[in-house]
Amino acid sequence: MKNIYKHLNDLDIDIEEFEEMEVSAFEKARVKKELLKNIHASKQKKWKKSVTAASLALGLIASTLFGLSFTANAEEIPILGNIFKFFNNDGLSVDYKENANLINGVANSNGIKVTVNDALYDGEKLIVTYTIETNKYMGETLHIKGIPLIENKGNGTHEISRLDENKYVGKATTFTEEKYSSINVDWKLDYILSDLTTDKERITGDWQFSFHLDRANITVQNIQQHSETEGISVNIENITLTPTSFQINYEQAVLKKILNEWDIADVDIEVKDNLGHQYVSNYHGGAGTNDVKMTWNKTFQALNPEASKLIITPKVTLSDYDGVDYNTDGSIKGKYRLINSKASLKEFDMDEIIVEIEK
Repeated sequence: MKNIYKHLNDLDIDIEEFEEMEVSAFEKARVKKELLKNIHASKQKKWKKSVTAASLALGLIASTLFGLSFTANAEEIPILGNIFKFFNNDGLSVDYKENANLINGVANSNGIKVTVNDALYDGEKLIVTYTIETNKYMGETLHIKGIPLIENKGNGTHEISRLDENKYVGKATTFTEEKYSSINVDWKLDYILSDLTTDKERITGDWQFSFHLDRANITVQNIQQHSETEGISVNIENITLTPTSFQINYEQAVLKKILNEWDIADVDIEVKDNLGHQYVSNYHGGAGTNDVKMTWNKTFQALNPEASKLIITPKVTLSDYDGVDYNTDGSIKGKYRLINSKASLKEFDMDEIIVEIEK
């Protein structure tokens, strides 16, 4: 979450309070996945949050392996309902789970069992979650040739992570330009490849699935509206509307000259509707490969059914670091902004972006 470090800095934690407890393989895999993702992301872009707070955050994530009491073993956890959450930390996992269709299709071939757990079509994309069980260890991830097709067409991607010794969970996402009220899905896995082997050692088999889906009660509205000022631009790309929440996806772009003057440039958004309701965010996350462009998604509580417009105000924060973290050899490990910092700070609002909600 975007602001979690600010809250973590105010916590007073006694490490002796944590009690070691057994947890499931699913939770271990999920925590490992999140740690690797966050470590990788930290190399890609600057954060204005405190390094000491970041260390605490990683400690708290790791402590979920020891300090929380889970009531289920790996075999007892309802995997069908957890895969969306495993791969989607964007605030919409609950909505996607509740609107997904249970498939439970199984294909077993050449010592590999593939199960299509559930699937969801929201009018823009198809998401299929699945599990793969192998008769031997095949590495941390698998590579699959073959994507689920929407009416015999589409392109997409796979995300796969190892859950247990010989069990993997995956999510396939397929896109098409056409919009359907219902779809026929056909999925043939051409081959499965372990990350321990070469392309010549691909495993082929008879893994084929066909099923029908109605469009879920989820709407993705393409927006592509932007606001720009002082070398910073924000583009509202799309809005995802569900019965219990809505998510705004936006891109932040900053000129390099801004980043030569400031250590960090950050753009948040404030959202209200034409009836005057202010919306509170349940989740705010983002990613980027450099400091010039960032993509963000921010999830809010359910949209008021009477609202016809959203008024989105981008809020810019430009700030400098005034703290330094050193390695044991004296070299600089990282820079950050201190709590109650006196370093330079500039905040301002950009022009509003008004979005008409499609009913």
